[in-house]
Amino acid sequence: MKKRCAGLLKSSGGTTMFIQDLNDKRHAVRVNYVADATVVFKPDASPLQGRLKNLSIDGILLATEQVAAAGTLCTVTIVVQDRHSRLLIDDLAGEVVRSDPGELGIKFLHPFEWLALFHVYQSKSAPV
Repeated sequence: MKKRCAGLLKSSGGTTMFIQDLNDKRHAVRVNYVADATVVFKPDASPLQGRLKNLSIDGILLATEQVAAAGTLCTVTIVVQDRHSRLLIDDLAGEVVRSDPGELGIKFLHPFEWLALFHVYQSKSAPV
């Protein structure tokens, strides 16, 4: 039986509940956020387009039909689009840790410095 930990996050759009499995290997809470993302794999610089599903200080989960081998190094760009402007977060160094049909998990090589913005702007998340 899986143990779960529930908590509350405050966002500008109200209160959002998160649930995290206590057996989860992740060390950080994930924020559900939908945005476009591009992943460029090293060394051949082949790009992959995906849709951000969630992120944490340690990594991201992308919805994509493309696959990549675990251990592949990459650079991630996240684009947060609004009506009149967009926020571009690029040069996020990472490593593929999971590639399943429809999803790609990437671990950041350095802590994600902009995570607080996603808590604040959770109401700006693109429609699912």
